[in-house]
Amino acid sequence: MERAMQRATILLVAVMIAVALVVLANAMATTPADAATRATKVVTKTFSNNQQILIPAGAPAVTSGAAAPYPSERNVQGFDQGRVRDVNLTLKNFSHTFPNDVDVLLSKKGKTRTVMSDVGGSTDANNITIKLDDEAANSLPDNGPLVGGSFRPTNVGGGDTFPAPTPTPSAQSALSGFDGVNPNGTWKLRVVDDAGGDVGQFAGGWSITIKARVQQ
Repeated sequence: MERAMQRATILLVAVMIAVALVVLANAMATTPADAATRATKVVTKTFSNNQQILIPAGAPAVTSGAAAPYPSERNVQGFDQGRVRDVNLTLKNFSHTFPNDVDVLLSKKGKTRTVMSDVGGSTDANNITIKLDDEAANSLPDNGPLVGGSFRPTNVGGGDTFPAPTPTPSAQSALSGFDGVNPNGTWKLRVVDDAGGDVGQFAGGWSITIKARVQQ
């Protein structure tokens, strides 16, 4: 009887050890990616630069060239080990007597997107606010008129040039081009009037809304 009890005890201990080893193996099999996923969250923040952007610099005496300031900058912080999932850009209180002249380039380090170019035709834009959102229903109109609201980034034609210092401009317009980048740091907005005879401004500056996955 005593020997049978010893065997039963040994068997029970062996089973318990086997179960513990299985649990430990499963825990060790969790990949770093799985752990990182469980330890992250998605946050959305908006950052603004409300300084007027005069188009072009020296307007109204000057009617073509880079805007002032050039570039207009906004420092972004607060995303812990963040990676961009979505970007929206708002251009505030836009006026121009020939909107088709205006080219707008957003950049983050070496990544660029020509988010608005050669749109709106010749009809005056008068104090409108434009939100550029990849998920918007419509693109900005080529021939105008421009109205306030939410639109997809739009670059008609391509081939735009931006004065130095500027990273190589991308003819692509979609803000999804910034997906995956580190949102922290300086975002730059470059604005150019590419033809003479007309002037304008973003009287309220601009803002950028960033959705990013961050560490909790």
